Amino acid sequence: MKRFFLFLIVSCLVGSVSAIHKEYVEGYEIVSSDVNTSMQERPISFYKDGKVVWFVADTAYSATISSKYELENVEVCKELCGLGIMGQFAYDPKRRTIYFARIDELGNSDLYEAQMTGGQFSTPKLMSIEGLEKLRKNVKGSSTVMAGWTYRYNRVSGFYNPTIAKGGNRIYFSADFPKQSYGGRDIWYIDRAKGSDATAEWQMPKNASDSVVRLNSKSKEDYPFVVADTVMYLTSDRAGGKGGYDLYISHLRKMEFDVLDTVDSVMKKVKREVWTEPVNLDTTYNTKSNDYNLIGNSKLVMFMSNRAGGKGRDDIWLPQPYRADPDFEISPEIALVEPKGFHWVLFFFDFNKSEMKPEYLVQLDELVSAMKEFPGALFEISGHTDTRGSDQYNMKLSDVRAKYVRKLLIERGIKAEDMVAVGRGFHDPVIPDAQTEPEHEQNRRVDIKILNE
Repeated sequence: MKRFFLFLIVSCLVGSVSAIHKEYVEGYEIVSSDVNTSMQERPISFYKDGKVVWFVADTAYSATISSKYELENVEVCKELCGLGIMGQFAYDPKRRTIYFARIDELGNSDLYEAQMTGGQFSTPKLMSIEGLEKLRKNVKGSSTVMAGWTYRYNRVSGFYNPTIAKGGNRIYFSADFPKQSYGGRDIWYIDRAKGSDATAEWQMPKNASDSVVRLNSKSKEDYPFVVADTVMYLTSDRAGGKGGYDLYISHLRKMEFDVLDTVDSVMKKVKREVWTEPVNLDTTYNTKSNDYNLIGNSKLVMFMSNRAGGKGRDDIWLPQPYRADPDFEISPEIALVEPKGFHWVLFFFDFNKSEMKPEYLVQLDELVSAMKEFPGALFEISGHTDTRGSDQYNMKLSDVRAKYVRKLLIERGIKAEDMVAVGRGFHDPVIPDAQTEPEHEQNRRVDIKILNE
């Protein structure tokens, strides 16, 4: 048999669907869900009829996604209580089957399945996986395979957090397999077996990472969630993150490789689908705390985090549009100032709010008209706050204000690539020693300038 040596990635041949999280970057803030409690919420999963399910202790709760970017209609999901579900689960609506990790009495974590019949799930059974089917010998703390997969993998321990793809014919999961891993916990997958000669319902597990383009790393990868078979969200504590566990995204793409045929000593081209190296979702979604278990659909994305500002240890977090309570009282002391040159000072904000006061919206069209008189200009949209509050909080709030105004300008025809949004916190006040509320209000603003004059 000819052996090929992987040499060089030449090109990416196939694109993929859009990421579901991108819609919720500009104009949104990440908030703790209203359904959270002072107790620890445990991982979220999609269930039948588009419901979202999570656990508090041993009780399963379900909710629907509202039109206001929240979870509502919370109720106990009785049929999922008592199954022993650990972590994220996968539900196949076509087969009415649920797949999940479960810990047995000896502490082994394995993959189980149960089928819905008569409004209840059947007794969970071990999934029938090739190489693991002949005999699972229980050893405290792990599962040791005595046949099939044994001589290649020696010891198998720990299946976690499954998610389905390819219409229920593939299941991705995380696992602590010591062989054919890249270190730590990796993302793996199994495909549904085909043909009458299949020895199990599912084929032998395969590592989801390519040997050249690495999905998995020496660190821990977990909580895979696949969208349209070509986009994967995952959690990792790899180097280069924001701290703790971070959320990442990867795309399945068909790539062309130059390889060396070691028999004929000639270079040949080989095409195969690989998951790209994961990209961090940056500070919009990640913090120094543990951020993990992102799921989403066309209505909303959500994830788990133990960041500050929640109601308990680990909470459900989701994006919501920036909102402000309208204040229609116009302070007579406030006057809009337009310095010499193109420098607009607009959009005074209420204290601790990220939307501009309604009375200033009428001037937006004037700004748009003025900006259109400078074709080719690069505009800086800088957000500012008053001096109250911490530096860290005000930097974030000012960034939110700048991005909010940039979003409004994009909606009115200014090209996104012609604007950059930055937050300057309270470091560039109009009135440095503001004392009265009218003085503080002048510092709560957004400036628009031309950078490339």
